[in-house]
Amino acid sequence: MGYHLPEQFAGKKRILVTGCPIGGVLQKTVKNMEESDAVVVCFENCSGIKAAFQMVDMEAEDIVEAIAARYLEIGCSVMTPNTKRIGLIREYQIDGIVEIDLQACTPYTVEAYTIRQLAKEKHVPYLAIETDYSQNDSDQLATRIEAFLELL
Repeated sequence: MGYHLPEQFAGKKRILVTGCPIGGVLQKTVKNMEESDAVVVCFENCSGIKAAFQMVDMEAEDIVEAIAARYLEIGCSVMTPNTKRIGLIREYQIDGIVEIDLQACTPYTVEAYTIRQLAKEKHVPYLAIETDYSQNDSDQLATRIEAFLELL
């Protein structure tokens, strides 16, 4: 089983990106990964894959309770522990995990410890990036990302 990449991505390193919502930092993070012989196969953050798999049980006897249960499963790291990562590593055949934390998002920074431990336990290389929305650290991040991907 597992997620199969289209032919044009064959041989590229498969990356799971976790951490904060990263809409404002895609250029200096994900773009660098994809220009360095890697492909992000899974975003596991507030706005990523977590929300796609969380459905309301439409067959529940009490629909209001079912809706409440769904909201208690939101993707934000404040709803810890998040044990679904283990399945994502296996399903998407992850070669490396890149944690991207924004300096203003403390919940994900706190949860980074758990992710680091999981990566260590599963023998998956892990890179933690702490950044902000500015472009001041773009060159430094590009160097770190390229070095990480070379190790994979």
